[in-house]
Amino acid sequence: MKLLLNISALIALLMTFTGCSINLAKYDGEDFPTTAAFFEPISITFGDKTVYLDSNLQQAYSISVDTSSFPLESCRGVAHIDASVTPDAKPSSWSIGATIIPFWPAMPIRETWNFHMEASIYCHGALTFKVEFNESESVQAFWFGKLRADLVNDASQEMHRKLLERLKFETQQNRSTDLNLAQDF
Repeated sequence: MKLLLNISALIALLMTFTGCSINLAKYDGEDFPTTAAFFEPISITFGDKTVYLDSNLQQAYSISVDTSSFPLESCRGVAHIDASVTPDAKPSSWSIGATIIPFWPAMPIRETWNFHMEASIYCHGALTFKVEFNESESVQAFWFGKLRADLVNDASQEMHRKLLERLKFETQQNRSTDLNLAQDF
C-alpha cells in the first residue's frame, strides 16, 4: 500500500512539474518569413507580468497588416494585449484534495481565457488607425499540470489566430464589403 502511495505521489509530482508552463506569447500555427517589422515589439500582460511576443508571432502580426493601405515607408504600428482568466464555475469538492495533498493531479477546472488587444497605426507621426479586439476561449480541464497547460496554450494560439484574422480584415482599407452589411437574407 505504501509503495502505491509513493508511486501516486511521484506521478503527481511529474505531472505538476513536467513541461507545465503556460506560454501566452508563442504561436506554433505556422512559421512566418522574416520581413521588416510593422509593429514595435508587441507586449502581452497577464496579471502583473508583461512579456513580449516571440519573433514568429510578432512577424505574423506584422504580415497581417495590409501594407498597400499602410505603407512601411511611412507607417508603423503599436499594439498591446491584456490577458485575463475568469472561472466559469465554483471550485469543486476536488479542491479539498489540493489542501490535503499539495500536488493533487486531478482538479477539474472550467475557465474562460480572454485577450483584449489594442492596436494603433501611425502614419507620418499621426494616428491614422485604431482598433480594439476581444477574443475568448473556454478551457475545461480535469487534470492539473501539463495537460491543463497544453489546453491553455491551445486556447491562446486560437485567440492569436482570431486576432490575426480580425486585424488582417480591418486593415484592408480598399475592401468592397463591410462586416455589418447584410446583402442576402
